[in-house]
Amino acid sequence: MEEEEIRELRELSINLHSLARVHTSMNWKKAMMNWLKEGDANSQFFHNMMTSRQTQSSIHLIQVGGFLIEGVQNVRTVFFNNFSSHFRALDIVRPGVEGLNFRKLSVAQSGTLVRLFSLKR
Repeated sequence: MEEEEIRELRELSINLHSLARVHTSMNWKKAMMNWLKEGDANSQFFHNMMTSRQTQSSIHLIQVGGFLIEGVQNVRTVFFNNFSSHFRALDIVRPGVEGLNFRKLSVAQSGTLVRLFSLKR
């Protein structure tokens, strides 16, 4: 195969995966609307929906530096290596709030911050 064909095949594979995720997402939203309409609280349907959502939220494939990384452990390692360096930087100077003049609320204004919540039906 030529390099162009390989590139096109990869792009088609990525597009297919994206479309499959969109299709799954649409089906999940339709099921969720049905579930909300029926009002099920603690049924097998509810638990199936939550399991489906958890599965959809998982990342099974990621592209890093032009390469596709597959598998739970491989994807986990890529994420860990990427984000662990972000949280190791200790010499970062972050701005503080010392010396800033904030406007203060009056007693009347502060009274409007807390209100009772009620549902209108």
